[in-house]
Amino acid sequence: MDLGLETIVLVKPETYESMGKIAADGYFKAEQRVLSAIKGGLIDRGEEQLRAKTGFVSENLPDESPTRTEFSMDGIDFGLVTNVKVINPPYQTAFEKITGFLEVLVNDRQQGVRKDNVRTYDKQPFVEMDYLMWNALWYLSRVTELGVENKFERIAAPAELDESLERLAIPTELMRDFDIEKPGAAKLWYQARRFYDDVSATAVAPFKDELVERTGVTKEEMPDETQKYWEQVENYLFVVQSIPSPRRQAGKAINRLYMIPQKTKPKGSTALPVVPGPENYQQLLEDYRPILPASLKKWKNLDGNIGELVVFH
Repeated sequence: MDLGLETIVLVKPETYESMGKIAADGYFKAEQRVLSAIKGGLIDRGEEQLRAKTGFVSENLPDESPTRTEFSMDGIDFGLVTNVKVINPPYQTAFEKITGFLEVLVNDRQQGVRKDNVRTYDKQPFVEMDYLMWNALWYLSRVTELGVENKFERIAAPAELDESLERLAIPTELMRDFDIEKPGAAKLWYQARRFYDDVSATAVAPFKDELVERTGVTKEEMPDETQKYWEQVENYLFVVQSIPSPRRQAGKAINRLYMIPQKTKPKGSTALPVVPGPENYQQLLEDYRPILPASLKKWKNLDGNIGELVVFH
């Protein structure tokens, strides 16, 4: 078939078999000529447009969660599920707000300012838990929001679209300012997505995995600082960076001290989640009371024994 000048043809690179020139050539061909050509402007953009067809965003929450949306395009059936979730604030910002509140209490005490909610035991100041929680949750609830997560639950395409592709033909008129609503665009998006996943799995991922394995670094023995490892493959020189990723200490402190446990939503419930705040956290704790003993049995062995803090609440 003569595709003419109005069609771009991407050819699937060689499948990775062993480290060497063929594998390195295939890796660069996949990354620079194939994947980069269809990732942002076609696959990601089309996925964003498909998710938007639910009509739900953070500024327009559904009345129920989960909520399902189904539609068909180019003979492909799409099923999306929208879940409303609590979007946590940047932990460091929230942590600094709460720390600032505690510093004010300490400074007031040093200057002789006395508050009913701050008591002295063994010459050390202690703040009443209810007073601390009220203020901490006042900060947290002001920067915590409800948002939506639109996920693909089902994509069913005709059998011929699931056949293995050795090459992908892309009409340039569909690539220009990609719009999933154009005839044939949904079909192209589906095939491009499958082609991308296939090339990533056969030519890119195994090559990268081999380079990482050659560094000898594991998650259990990460270096204290960022390290670079050089690996030469024929005429190519690769650098692999090992970047330690410490756990967020601010997030750990907030979750362990101020997180309000809530009952698991009953199966089949479509109620939206609740953002704990100074006006409702006592009721949330009271609602949780009946299942607290069972939860403590699970929590007592977790990192940090957070169950003790929940009892303190």
